[in-house]
Order: sequence, then structure tokens, then C-alpha cells
Amino acid sequence: MEILLTNDDSVDSPLLRLAIDCLKPLGNVTVVVPEEEQSWKGKSITRFESLRMEPISIDGVSACTFSGTPADCSNFGIYHLYDGRKPDLVVGGINIGANTGLSFTVSSGTVGACLEANIAGVPAVALSQVLKREVFRTWLEDRRILDHEMVQLRDQTEQVVTRLFERLQSRSNFLGKAVTWNVNIPSTLRDDWELAPTCLGQSFYGSCFKKHGDVFRHDMNSPEPDETEGADTAAILAGDVSVTRLDLMTFGQERDEL
Repeated sequence: MEILLTNDDSVDSPLLRLAIDCLKPLGNVTVVVPEEEQSWKGKSITRFESLRMEPISIDGVSACTFSGTPADCSNFGIYHLYDGRKPDLVVGGINIGANTGLSFTVSSGTVGACLEANIAGVPAVALSQVLKREVFRTWLEDRRILDHEMVQLRDQTEQVVTRLFERLQSRSNFLGKAVTWNVNIPSTLRDDWELAPTCLGQSFYGSCFKKHGDVFRHDMNSPEPDETEGADTAAILAGDVSVTRLDLMTFGQERDEL
């Protein structure tokens, strides 16, 4: 299986290397990631800027950085790194932080890269990891995750990815249907955790900006999670892994009389 891996946290994310290690047993992994962090870019595509590709190597895996958005990386990788073919699967992540709930999911660069793959006819898996509050703050302030935290994350991520792909690959049309599987992993799995089939929670953010002096910066309050049974946010709170099927082919298919 040819796997194209991208993210929105850029090349220095420790969860990128974790994703590479987890995906290597599944197939041939090629990596293209944004040159700089591109969180909250959704599925935006660069229109007027000239983009640069820089080949790199990550632990012996063929990789490159691309000076655009995650969706740019996905499109570039699909059409320019496979000699006229296409990868079998695009994986976005592992994102640092959750991509649950409708408003956050459609804003996610990780998910946006996967939806771009679906437009190209390629199935995709978006992987996101919830972090403990103090771990997330260390990442935001220092762009690092402490070694002992990485040990715990590696252990549970390997469990999740193994079980997830066993389940996905048991589906007869896994690589034949261009949908995105949006997968969110809680900070700590409960002992008898499950892969929970979920829908997008109905939780919505308010203002994204607060005034700081004479300028406005991205600064927002967390919305109340949707704890309705079957919502992705509810599954995460219960210590399970949420798995939500996103299908662009059903988007806008309902007709209503005006």
C-alpha cells in the first residue's frame, strides 16, 4: 500500500515521527508536510503565492517540506510524487489536539488535507491526539513534548493504529471509496477502550479573536462539548477512540424547495 502522510503541525512535530513508525508496517510511506505550522487552515489552497518544495529525510523515509497549506501538501503529493499514479491512501496527522465537533473539524488543516485527497479520488484517514492540558501548553510554549509523555503516547498510539487499520482493512471497499475517517484519540484510553463509530458533535465555537492592545489575536473560549450519545466529543470524554466517516459525496445532496 502506498501511503502519503501529511500534517498541519510541520516537520518538527514529534507526533509526525510517531505516525511514520506506526504506518511503516502497513506500506510504503512518503511524507510531505508544510514548511511551517498551518493549523486552522481547513481545506484552503494557495492561489497567488509561489510554493517551494524542499527534499528532506526523516528517519530514512523519503520526505519533503512544501511551503503551503496542508491541502496544498496533499494535492502536491498526490499529483507530483507518484509518477502519474496516485497513492492508495492519504493519512493526515497525527494532529496535536482534537479535531472533534463540527466547527473544529471543518476548520482543521489535518482534516482539510484528507478532504483534498477525497476530491482526488483517494481515501484518507485523519488522526488526531488529545493531549493533557499541561502537555498541550508545553507544546504551545516550547514546541516539545517531554520524553515520559511521549512514551505513554507511543504505547497507546501503536495500540490504536494497529486496531484501527485491522478494522478498516477488513472492509471490502476501504481503498475503493474516497471518504475520510476522522479518528480522535483521547489523552488517556480507558482500560476497555473501543473504536466508537461516531458523528460530528454539535459543538460550536464563538468569537475566535480577542483584543490585545491595538490588535486582535486568535484567542477563544472552549465550547461546551456535545455529550449526546454517538457524538465524537462524547466518545473522547468516555476514554474511547472516536471514528467518524466523512463523505464529501453526500455533502449538499439534500434538496429543498424554496
